[in-house]
Amino acid sequence: MSRTERTQEMLAHVAAWKDSGKSRASYCAEHGLNVHTMAYWCDKARRQARSGGFAPVELAGGSGVEVCYPNGVRLVLPEGTSTAQVSAYIRLY
Repeated sequence: MSRTERTQEMLAHVAAWKDSGKSRASYCAEHGLNVHTMAYWCDKARRQARSGGFAPVELAGGSGVEVCYPNGVRLVLPEGTSTAQVSAYIRLY
C-alpha cells in the first residue's frame, strides 16, 4: 500500500470514528487498529484542519457565495461580496 493510500485509509477511519459516536478504543478494537496509531492519525487530521489552507474555488455567476463551516453552519453571501470579505468570513471559524 502506498503512503498516499495509507493516509487516505487512516483519515477515513478518523472521520468514521468521529461519526460513529463510539470511544476511540472501542472503534479501534472493532476495526483491528492500534489505539496509539489512531491517536497519531487523529492528531494529524486535526493539524491538517488547522493549516488554514484554501482550496481553489470556481464561482458560477448569479448565485453569490456559500461558506460551509465544519460544524454545519452555512453562510450565504450575496453576489458581489468582495474576496476580502469572503476571506474574513472563512477565518471566523
